[in-house]
Amino acid sequence: KGKKMENPTEIELARNENTPTEDLDTLIASESESVRREVAQHPNLSPEQLDILSGDESQFVKVKVAANINTLASTLDKLSTDESGLVREFVAEHPSTSAQTLVALSNDRYITSWVAGNPNLPVEIINKLSGDRDEFVRISATVNPSIPTDTLDTLSYDLDENVRAAVAKNPRTPAATLTRLIGDENESVREVALENPSRVL
Repeated sequence: KGKKMENPTEIELARNENTPTEDLDTLIASESESVRREVAQHPNLSPEQLDILSGDESQFVKVKVAANINTLASTLDKLSTDESGLVREFVAEHPSTSAQTLVALSNDRYITSWVAGNPNLPVEIINKLSGDRDEFVRISATVNPSIPTDTLDTLSYDLDENVRAAVAKNPRTPAATLTRLIGDENESVREVALENPSRVL
């Protein structure tokens, strides 16, 4: 039998998945940044509690809020203008971030590669970012589940072999494109294209 703690500390309560909601209210108002940071990732936090924490002075608490799956699009929209690039990165990759917020973030050079991979990003912005000067942005666009297949085909001609390898790895890449990439000048691209389950045998 596990030993029951008589007086669990705030940090232990913040880490305990069974902590009741009313205790979470107390924890989000804790004077300790480590407690607020710990509780910000709690799976039982309500969207309202997360919204309160999104106004925290600590970037590390806000990062945890931006990474919490229960955080609503409206809270993520507020965090999208945070001065911390780290907070904005987590907003950019969150599955609940709205298309409108992502479009605004797509102009933020610090996090463009994070934005490019979010499936909520409108297709016209994915297409625009697929031609970005930064190969990491193009790679992120390539792995975006919402990228059109004709854009994948265009990216298969990219001068950067890492972009072509990302195209070769994408299960949505058309068979004809994969066939061409199997003959790519770069060995890694050829190997990845051969391993793609979508290729015609």
